[in-house]
Amino acid sequence: MINDNYTLIKKLGSLGFSEDHIYEIIIRKNTSPLIKDFIERIENNESFKLEDMLLDYFLMADKMKPITCNKNTLSILTGLSTRQIDERRRARQIPSIQLTGQSGAGRKIILYNPDEFKDMILAPKYKVHKATA
Repeated sequence: MINDNYTLIKKLGSLGFSEDHIYEIIIRKNTSPLIKDFIERIENNESFKLEDMLLDYFLMADKMKPITCNKNTLSILTGLSTRQIDERRRARQIPSIQLTGQSGAGRKIILYNPDEFKDMILAPKYKVHKATA
C-alpha cells in the first residue's frame, strides 16, 4: 500500500499536481469511485491528454449534482418557444418538476432537468431543429 502510494505520488507529481492535491486524491481514492477510476485511468494509460481527462471528470462530477432551469432558459438552449415547451410539458412529453408558491396559492414554479430534456429532444421521435438567429 505504501509502495503504491509512493508510485502514485511520483506519477501525479510528474503530471504537475500540487502536493496538497496529491494527498487529497490519495485520501479519497478508497472512498470515491470517481477518484478511483481517475487514478486507474492515469496508471493504465501512458498516452493521454491530461486536460481532456480532467474535463471529462469535471463534467462527470458536475452531472452528479442536480441542475435545473426555467422555460425561458430552456427556450434559449433548445430553440423551442416557451409556448412549445408549455404544450409539450402539458402533454407529458417533457420531464419537469412542479413546485408551488409558499402560500400554496402563489405561482407555480416549473423546473426542468436540462440533461433529461436534451435526451428527450435528441430522441428521433421529438427531433427539433434549432432556429438560427
